[in-house]
Amino acid sequence: MKRIEAFVDSMYLNVDGDKQEIDELKAEMKNHLFESVQELKEEGKTEQQAITIAIQRFGEEKEMRAVIGQLFEIQKIFAKRVLYIAIVCLILTISMGSFLWKIDDSTAQGLSETSTLISKELENKDVMTFSMKRKIETLVEDTNYISEVTIYNSKDIRSVSQNSGEYHWKSQNPDFQYQRTIWAPKWLGVDSSTSGNGNEQWFVLIESRSFDQLQVIVIFMGGAIYWTLFTIWAIINAHHQKRLRIRWIFIFVGLNVLGYLLYYFTGIRSVSSKEHENLY
Repeated sequence: MKRIEAFVDSMYLNVDGDKQEIDELKAEMKNHLFESVQELKEEGKTEQQAITIAIQRFGEEKEMRAVIGQLFEIQKIFAKRVLYIAIVCLILTISMGSFLWKIDDSTAQGLSETSTLISKELENKDVMTFSMKRKIETLVEDTNYISEVTIYNSKDIRSVSQNSGEYHWKSQNPDFQYQRTIWAPKWLGVDSSTSGNGNEQWFVLIESRSFDQLQVIVIFMGGAIYWTLFTIWAIINAHHQKRLRIRWIFIFVGLNVLGYLLYYFTGIRSVSSKEHENLY
């Protein structure tokens, strides 16, 4: 039966894959050929004839080698692509999240500056003049994130209790209100936020664009896609190494990269222990 062993070995001669998996596939192929040879011998064929026919039935050497090579290559490519897509998704998620955070941080700084300038414009003024209103409108127009500014006279909406002031503006008519349309598509998850600032003279409400909601959506969706893809890759890799167990699946799902590192170093320690035992 050396011809069968040589034939099977030649099939996997240049196949690049997990050694244990290749050995198991080779054993299955040999068993299949041995069974075919035995059946042919029972039909009256000599051993050499039976081996030749069994190999011919199984397939030409070049064709089989090509098919086996392609199967292993497809497995490797699929696993690599899953990992690459997961990494790209993680990078994009972090990049987008950071970008949106920087925009919101810049908006917060701009709002603080604009609010300060409006407060200075209103300082020590009892009545809003046309000139003051135009200056405030100009301050708003100089930004690309403020959609509305509403100003109330504090004496109309402010109530003082225990040395603290509360503003009740919702049922009052403002002394000044300026609205405009800015780019803030709701379908994209872009939201608006309102901030208020007041003193004994004036109370100013500013409504601005906010990417907080979009940032949460991006991080959640991107993180979920990355987590899922990396988990799939880890499971495939563990399966190829014949070490996949139910507990590892739960660890990959729950801990992701940390779970795979635990799996990886556990495997190294297991191999080292076996080598140490073989020495003694």
